[in-house]
Amino acid sequence: MNPRRIHELMRSGFPKFNPADLEWTNISGTEGVDVPLLASIVAQHIPAPEVLIEVHRKEGALLPRSEAATYAASHLGKGMIRIADREFKSAVVVALNGVAAGWQIDA
Repeated sequence: MNPRRIHELMRSGFPKFNPADLEWTNISGTEGVDVPLLASIVAQHIPAPEVLIEVHRKEGALLPRSEAATYAASHLGKGMIRIADREFKSAVVVALNGVAAGWQIDA
């Protein structure tokens, strides 16, 4: 799946959210991104084995959940990173300033 298709899917399916309503966790420090912490946030909120990740409209991928944190960490600061399952029932957002939050949509 190419980045353009990822962008189209995220625009149409990514759940709307109010940043003030989320519980944010700092994943970036003086040593860089805490990849294990980000991986635990992704695993806590997204149970699916594969995730869609969008950094910006020209950068995105469909990856196994186990690779999501490393991919997101390598692109931190390049855009508001959005991570979701293919059904858009669970999501994680990584902001430009190095904080992350996740949630699930109740069916």
